[in-house]
Amino acid sequence: MKRRSFLASSSVLTIAALALPIYPARANDPLTEAQAAVLLRLVRDIFPHDALKDEPYLAVVEQLASAAADPDFLQLLREGMSALDGAGEGAWINRSEVDRVAVLKEMEATPFFITVRVSTLFGLYGNPAIWSTFGYEGASYEQGGYLFRGFDDLDWLSEPLS
Repeated sequence: MKRRSFLASSSVLTIAALALPIYPARANDPLTEAQAAVLLRLVRDIFPHDALKDEPYLAVVEQLASAAADPDFLQLLREGMSALDGAGEGAWINRSEVDRVAVLKEMEATPFFITVRVSTLFGLYGNPAIWSTFGYEGASYEQGGYLFRGFDDLDWLSEPLS
């Protein structure tokens, strides 16, 4: 392959990759793109962080989509998303943040909400790629423990009052 043809084909592939939707639906994917968009909005509303882009949240949505291969889990997700839309006027995803949060507060004891919240909790905060965003340096034992590494190096906290 000559350099010119390689560059031409690689640029076409790059443009094609950028044109893909955020959550590409696969043939055997149990969730539609619309359902994935609702889940993305849901996990962002449950654990909102303006400093985070969509990628860590999308990883959680992909984990939920993978778990939705189980028919019972898929039914739980579908019924929960239907309940979100049924708890007010119009589609839940198109409502204001205040309205969406009010619906979520009403649903926080449901199995749907608890399942999505716990999945997001572990999927989001267990992701080492975002730890630095929150000032977390990771486990101390891998770096010799806090005793010799600096147990008080929390520069993002204010000094205690004396």
